[in-house]
Amino acid sequence: MTGAGSDYRSTVAYLYGLQYRGIKYGLRNIRSLLAACGHPELAFPSIHIAGTNGKGSTASFLASILQESGCRTGLYTSPHLIRFTERVRINGVEIEERRLVHYVRELRPAIEKTRATFFEATTAIAFRYFADERIDIGVIETGLGGRLDATNVLTPLVSVITNVALDHTEYLGPTVAAIAGEKAGIIKPGVPVVTASVSHDALRELRAVARAKKSPFRHVWDITAARVVGSRAGHAIVRFGGLPWKLHPVLLGHAGEHQVTNAALALTALAAAAGSDAVERVSGGSIERGLRRVRRNTGLGGRLQTVKYRGVRVTLDVAHNPDGMRVLADALAQSGDIFPIAVFGIVLDKDAAGVLEELRRVAREVIAVRPAAQRMRDGRQIARIATERGIMAVDAGGVREGITLAIRRIRRDYPKSQWRLLVAGSHFLVGEVLPILQKKA
Repeated sequence: MTGAGSDYRSTVAYLYGLQYRGIKYGLRNIRSLLAACGHPELAFPSIHIAGTNGKGSTASFLASILQESGCRTGLYTSPHLIRFTERVRINGVEIEERRLVHYVRELRPAIEKTRATFFEATTAIAFRYFADERIDIGVIETGLGGRLDATNVLTPLVSVITNVALDHTEYLGPTVAAIAGEKAGIIKPGVPVVTASVSHDALRELRAVARAKKSPFRHVWDITAARVVGSRAGHAIVRFGGLPWKLHPVLLGHAGEHQVTNAALALTALAAAAGSDAVERVSGGSIERGLRRVRRNTGLGGRLQTVKYRGVRVTLDVAHNPDGMRVLADALAQSGDIFPIAVFGIVLDKDAAGVLEELRRVAREVIAVRPAAQRMRDGRQIARIATERGIMAVDAGGVREGITLAIRRIRRDYPKSQWRLLVAGSHFLVGEVLPILQKKA
């Protein structure tokens, strides 16, 4: 096939091919790329978000509220689930394929000259697109860490650090304090910083960096009060207080009580950025609509997302490290959701044993799979790690085989009242499963 579709596919293949350059931890390449396209990072105000878990949900709450406030809002997140273009959105609409092709063609000489990585090139493209489209504000999620992440060329209205836990230790350091130091690198002199971290070591490090940079530092619960007053289909109904806006109880668009913290952090960030043109448009009504319509406005999936497939209720979540899986297991246990089977896949550099220990709390058996993406752990390894810890597990090979096996066994071996399947682990796993489930059985 020729034409626009093939141009797009070859463009994405080129970007993915940059992954062989690995992760270059530093800002020199991204600064060179941004200089080559006119420093688009200076063209729009932003909110910058780092953290171990919760970045995507917090970013989507922020973007949804700002969109509902009438702001032309750019949202840059990673990784994507199904389509590469999910990473770059304006008011929830993904960048057009033809625009992506155009930017890659334009930037390719600079990408090659600097030997830029996949994430550096993608970040430059996103910022150029946002600048060209004259967004009112950008909500920008870091890729890895913070201090030397490609997005850290921004001077935002507010810096947000969701939480700090052990993850990517080969890049960020072996302790929570060391990782907090890397994430604290997004704190800019005089720019407010807000966090939801609960680790004493992390908070000590974050406060020290904020103090050194004379950046006002607030914890989410220093500003925002939140009380769950009800729930509907696993979605919390929350009354927020302590904020400049009068709010009625609101149903959160992301499921799970852990999303209360992410929503509260988004509101705290907006309060800390008060006085900026974009945030001045925010009202109580736009906050309530933004929190409720977050999935519709931003398209963010894979966070306790539920899909019905062949009569089985399938819950999907991108819990890919021990802390994330603990939060997921807590949320599921709180709602009484115990699954006969979980389909699980994870990348090589993650703590598979630690994640499985949390997963066993809410799943009786694990079907291990290896998604098609690079760097994925083989299903046989996962099954061996699980069985060594007394967790029932089998290797199904690929993702489609794992889903087929899980659905068949649930329908065959369990009463209809227990037809539930959990799909959890890597973004790559959830991204490969969703298209399977979205097709008619």
